[in-house]
Amino acid sequence: MPKHRIVEFAREQVSSGLFSINRICRLCGLSKNTFYSHRHPDDGFAAKYEHLKKLVEKIIKADCRYGVKRIKAALWQEYQVEIGRDALSRLLKLWSLGLKRKNKKSKRSVIQKILIALSDRVNLLIRTAITSPFQAITSDITEIYYNNGKNKAYLAVHKDAFGQLVYGWDLSASMEAKLAVNSLEMAKQSIRNLIGKIPDKLPCHSDQGSQFTSHVYTNLVLMSNLRLSYSTPGTPTENPGQESFFGRLKEDCQDGWNEIKTFDELKKSLAKRMNYYNQKRIHTSIGYQSPAKFTQTFINKLSLAACLK
Repeated sequence: MPKHRIVEFAREQVSSGLFSINRICRLCGLSKNTFYSHRHPDDGFAAKYEHLKKLVEKIIKADCRYGVKRIKAALWQEYQVEIGRDALSRLLKLWSLGLKRKNKKSKRSVIQKILIALSDRVNLLIRTAITSPFQAITSDITEIYYNNGKNKAYLAVHKDAFGQLVYGWDLSASMEAKLAVNSLEMAKQSIRNLIGKIPDKLPCHSDQGSQFTSHVYTNLVLMSNLRLSYSTPGTPTENPGQESFFGRLKEDCQDGWNEIKTFDELKKSLAKRMNYYNQKRIHTSIGYQSPAKFTQTFINKLSLAACLK
């Protein structure tokens, strides 16, 4: 996405009062200098043809169904003004003029508009070398069926991208933003309990689901000094750790869930499973250790290194 489009979007959000300059620059990855001084490449182009704007508006007012071809012809026939089709088309877009078409578009949240503007720049996970615990958090939500498939609940999980430790989770009967918020709050507390504080600018990665792009969730991430990171829509391969985690969880537990009758029973069962996963389940990717043991070993090494300095 061209930088001028990102700058334009950022300025619009500040003008509307939705974001402060500091916050929108942080969200969009812009410096304040760029926010204030970056110029649109079309500025000079539009100025060159500014004298034609009133003529074009007059033609469109006479017949609002005119497109580029007819406007071009009318400019020549009525005013002896010649202009290329490409240039005229570009001007109509810049001036927000031209043929009116009815397009039904779903309303996007401010965060979703930012994600579209930033394109693949929002995925910090694929642009970060993850070599140890506490370098990135991954998160996702999945459906859990219980009572022989008669009932459904939603499970949100936040886990370490490298050490596999589940930091936080929550279960809900509805797929709402609070589900992701509660899971993240638990994750934050778990990290504090382990190392005393949350590392600055820690990426918090997820898909672009409405729960993870909601105002309440994104605000919590930013206010916690974490960094938002998102997969490209429709690409679960950009969050493979979570996909694998949920797949294994369902494979191991579905038979037991079928026997569970109530939501409360399911939540108790999942609490036991998460504890087992963290404390006991061996992972080949971390040297045949449990996530808790691997993470604690890493913390001990950090403490020893700090003492030796």
